[in-house]
Amino acid sequence: MHGGCYPIERRLLRVLPRAVANHRSQSHFCSAAGDGSIDDDDDGDDYHPPWMSANHLFHRHPRLLFLEHCHSRSSLDLFLAYTIVAGLFRNAFVSSRILRCCVVLSAPDLSPAFSIFSQMNPPNIFSWNTMIKALSANSSEVLSLFVEMRQRGVPPDKYTIPFVLKSFTSISDFISGRSVHASSFVLGFESNPFVQTGLVTFYLNSRSMEDARQVFDEMPCRDLISWTAVISGLASQGLSEQALAVFCNMRIDDSSLVPNTATMVSAMAACSSLGSLNHTKAFHAFLEKSGFQTHIFTRNSLIDAYAKSGSIAHAGELFAEMHERDLHSWTAMISGLAMNGLGSDAIRLFSEMRKTRMTPDSTTMVAVLSACSHAGMVNEGLEIFRSMEGELGVRPELKHYGCVVDLLARSGRLPQAYEFLCSMPMEPNLEVLGALLNACSVHGDLELGELLSRRIDSAVRGAGGGAGVVLSNMYAYSGQWREVISIRKERKEEEGRKPPGRSWIEVRDAVHEFVPL
Repeated sequence: MHGGCYPIERRLLRVLPRAVANHRSQSHFCSAAGDGSIDDDDDGDDYHPPWMSANHLFHRHPRLLFLEHCHSRSSLDLFLAYTIVAGLFRNAFVSSRILRCCVVLSAPDLSPAFSIFSQMNPPNIFSWNTMIKALSANSSEVLSLFVEMRQRGVPPDKYTIPFVLKSFTSISDFISGRSVHASSFVLGFESNPFVQTGLVTFYLNSRSMEDARQVFDEMPCRDLISWTAVISGLASQGLSEQALAVFCNMRIDDSSLVPNTATMVSAMAACSSLGSLNHTKAFHAFLEKSGFQTHIFTRNSLIDAYAKSGSIAHAGELFAEMHERDLHSWTAMISGLAMNGLGSDAIRLFSEMRKTRMTPDSTTMVAVLSACSHAGMVNEGLEIFRSMEGELGVRPELKHYGCVVDLLARSGRLPQAYEFLCSMPMEPNLEVLGALLNACSVHGDLELGELLSRRIDSAVRGAGGGAGVVLSNMYAYSGQWREVISIRKERKEEEGRKPPGRSWIEVRDAVHEFVPL
């Protein structure tokens, strides 16, 4: 019966809204039925989705297999209508899978998913977790949903707590996170490794290192996921030495644990931030011994680590030996060449990348524009920036505009740089203003320096910090000592103090950190 509709399909299509029951949707559904993929009599189909065995309902109603092939809202609407007509939506397993599919297809608009969720009577824990995870970008809504779930007597499972904690990303969410931590004890999850790992990640992201360490130390069973979460969390917070120490402790405490790609990439990220050539070489040797060197992810991390440790030659050798390169490979090498003062080589490599039809992303373009800035390639940089949205398909963001301001400022085109800054479609941040102010200091443009200092002054309390120092030096260079004394007096009266600068140097396999007193 290829190409024809069965009675149940005709009945289904009659109840669909006109907007959904168009010719394309009918053809889609009827062809699916016609080739036997959702036929009631097709019990001999060899294909079974992994979740099909979880409910014998799929054996009695093979048409439910159609859910596996819902790749658009229109096809999902068809399937939803079918389950309602056939009385299958009342089944919690079926409705929860429809909800998950709706969340994926409707994002970021979750109103259709909420509509389905509200019709579930009652929603099972899988459905609650699906909605909590979908709302992870909005911590207040996640917390409200979690509280509602508890009020309705639905006990959370081991996935609920980590999903809730993942939404707490700001300092203001810290108290809520601690409350959820307390709830995990009441619910009996104090020894669950999945929940404990979620708590460790939350505290690390909140920069509460003592709490993270306490939770980690109290874990009765630490698996590879737990160790990797700690290493990744410490590395992302800039605590590179601690991250590498945890990696070493993992190898010492449990030699049976074999690091996976995620573990190695996290450890290499810490190594990159530290900028230590000896550490990078040690990890390189470990990767070769463990068989990870051929993995594209770890190889990309190695290129980045060698470049940041100043050994661009090693990075280039690794890049040249790669048989398969993804966008991260090209971006890491372009960025490495740029930061090591080889801007012309970085632009040539970018041209080579484009010949492979590899499409750059936002990060790649920052690396390319930075390369132009450091190499003094003003015209090339401006041309690349103009081609971003149209030819390259990358919409310029604040960081790209900031690169252009820096490009013009470094070359001494300060009026053009300020004009470009004023024409930006978004407000410049302090980093962009500060870069132009530093260029004013280098090129002796006191008038523009004063103007930028006032703009910075309106953004932060007082012209202190870096902006105040730069402006003070400019006044001193021009002999205006009264203004120098005034700025220094303002800085002394400030309540806060900017974080001190830091520098690192590697001597005899040890990295030493210097902080001014």
